[in-house]
Amino acid sequence: MKIDLDMAASMLGKPLTEDTRARLAAVLADPTQETWEDAHSIIIAPHPGFGLTLWQAVIAVVPGFPQRGPSYTAGHVTGLWEQIPTSEQIAQAINYGTR
Repeated sequence: MKIDLDMAASMLGKPLTEDTRARLAAVLADPTQETWEDAHSIIIAPHPGFGLTLWQAVIAVVPGFPQRGPSYTAGHVTGLWEQIPTSEQIAQAINYGTR
């Protein structure tokens, strides 16, 4: 599946930074607890009043995907993601959010 990250944009409509692109590439290449935690909150498309995050896009394309993430204590993750999307699901979500 072809993914065009040039179509993705921040909440302000600006192109994604190289760091953001690298985080998305990492989760696409190896979807793990760590890479998903690092990428789930990336805004991939601007929307009125808010931005569409990668996680929200995954929820939109993967029926039944968990809408609740891990626990945090004092700003640190203390739990695990119940489910990690596959590379294909992440690619579908990016395409959904950027079209």
